[in-house]
Parts: sequence; C-alpha cells; structure tokens
Amino acid sequence: MITRLGAVSGWLFAGHAAVGVLCWGLLQIPESNAWMLAASLLVVLAAVWLGGVVEMTALLALGSDGPMRGALAPALRRAWLIVFPLGLVAAVWWATGEAAAWHARHAGQIDAEIIARTGWTRSGWLHTGAGWVIVLARWVAGLALGAALAAALATGGLTGLRPQWVRRGLRPRTLAVTGAAVAAGVWGPWQAAYWRPASLPPNWTQPAFAAVKLVVLFAVAQLAWAVVLRTAARRRQTSD
Repeated sequence: MITRLGAVSGWLFAGHAAVGVLCWGLLQIPESNAWMLAASLLVVLAAVWLGGVVEMTALLALGSDGPMRGALAPALRRAWLIVFPLGLVAAVWWATGEAAAWHARHAGQIDAEIIARTGWTRSGWLHTGAGWVIVLARWVAGLALGAALAAALATGGLTGLRPQWVRRGLRPRTLAVTGAAVAAGVWGPWQAAYWRPASLPPNWTQPAFAAVKLVVLFAVAQLAWAVVLRTAARRRQTSD
C-alpha cells in the first residue's frame, strides 16, 4: 500500500501540475472578444475535466489492488462528475466565509450580550473557538466530504450514489486523518514558503533555491492529498 501511495502521489503531482499549466494558460488569454471568451471557456472545461481524470484515477487506484492503468478507463468516463465534489467544497467554503464574516460583524454585540447577562468580560476564548470551528469546517470537514463524494462517484457513478457517503465523510477517523494530512502536509510545510537561508548570495542561487523549495512543498502537499484520498477510497471500499 505504501508503494501504491507513492505512485498515486506521483500521479497527483504530474496531474495537478498539468492542471496548473492550464490555469496559467487561462490567465494569458486576453478576453477582448467573443472568440477569446470561448477559448477561455474551453480551457476552463479542459482544466476541470483533467482534474476529474486525475482525482478519479487516484481514487480508483487507491481503492483496488489492481494495476493503476486499470483505473484510467473508468476515470475517463466519469471525470466530468468531479463538478459535484468541486461544487460541494465551494459551497462549504462559501458558507464558512459567510459565517466568518457574520462573526466578525457581530463579535462586539456578542460580547455585549455576554456582559449584560453574566457580567463576564473574558470572552476571547469564545471567539477563538468560533474561529477554529470555521477553520475545521472549511479545511477538514469540507475536504473530507468532497473526497468522500468523489470516491462514491468514482466507484458507482451517479446511478450508484447513496447517502452513505455523507456518513463516511464525517466519520471521526476520516476527519482525523484529513485534519492531520492538511496540518502536516500543507499548513505546516507551507509556513516555510517565504523562508531562505540568510547565507544565500544575491545571485541565481536565490531563485533556484526558491524553485526547488516550492517543488518540494508541492510534492509534500500531493502526498498529503493522496493520504486523504486513500482514506476516502478505503471507506468506500469497506462501506456497509
């Protein structure tokens, strides 16, 4: 399974890099007329479809013991279904963003209400806790649910989709693995995104070091995402 996890991480690295190239190409298209707008739309559709191929292949490969190439054919057929997990994650991000904005607007009123009712002025922990709930809902529950939905669609398609994917995505083990992967593979390493040794000379070594560092951080993030997908795929495989 470790070998399969490494292979899937490499697949995600190459696939997500290709999606990134498409997104970069999208930024280079001048939307000056209808033809350019059509070209932009085609690039967006291509990026979404390629992302679906990448994710579905990874999920199917992690959910079986067969060769990885056997996962590509069904992934090609169901790649477009990635729009549903993407929509779900986007909805969670929107909802948590709205919740964070509401909390920021009404934090003073909440403090005033607490003081009026209890006389307690130390409510900072309440706002800190609310912030953490929003962060965990966005970065852990949202991603876990998105991965669970993608795994269910990769395996059974729309016709085989059952509500059990919600329960699988919110199981404590799934949430724990997703949270640990995000913290150890994304949040933690990316704290070093702007770091460089003070001893680096001001020449080509600085951009070279930055490029290598970003590639390493990107690779670590792909390994973390592979762990999240493996948890979703295994939950799908061993579901009730």
